[in-house]
Amino acid sequence: MADYFTSIAFEIAVSAAEADLLSECFEVSHTIVCGFPGREEDGLDAAKGYYAECSDAFHAAFPPLAQEEDPFAGFLQIWTDPDFPTFDADLSIEDDADGMRKRVFIHGDCADVAAIASGIQAICLSALPFGFEWSTSCSRARPGSRGGGYFVITPTEILGAARNG
Repeated sequence: MADYFTSIAFEIAVSAAEADLLSECFEVSHTIVCGFPGREEDGLDAAKGYYAECSDAFHAAFPPLAQEEDPFAGFLQIWTDPDFPTFDADLSIEDDADGMRKRVFIHGDCADVAAIASGIQAICLSALPFGFEWSTSCSRARPGSRGGGYFVITPTEILGAARNG
């Protein structure tokens, strides 16, 4: 048995509002995955109640989809598997040296790099175009278990490539 990892560690300079929204998105994904803990409602009612409490910026970035009952359906589109909406990464935010922007540090060893790229495209418009790299590794020596890739994110597309072995 072996453990496989997708590792990232990068900084992105964004506006204060974008940093707040990115942080909120990480919190919202965690709350969704955990099943809306602490809420009296269940299921779809819990989702609707929690969505109503999200910020206006979140509502603007991820409005409900007309054909969906789940108010988070637009947000869940950034994942290839919307049944498991987690970034699997950590984020920390600091003031940039000029004090005008924020530096967001995103890092992790099991990261969903495609979801992170999609989130950056939807949220961090002032930072675009932007790119980051990731690496893949394994706890044991396995053929093809080492590699990596990159994403280049623009307002209209996400370009990327990966290489294993």
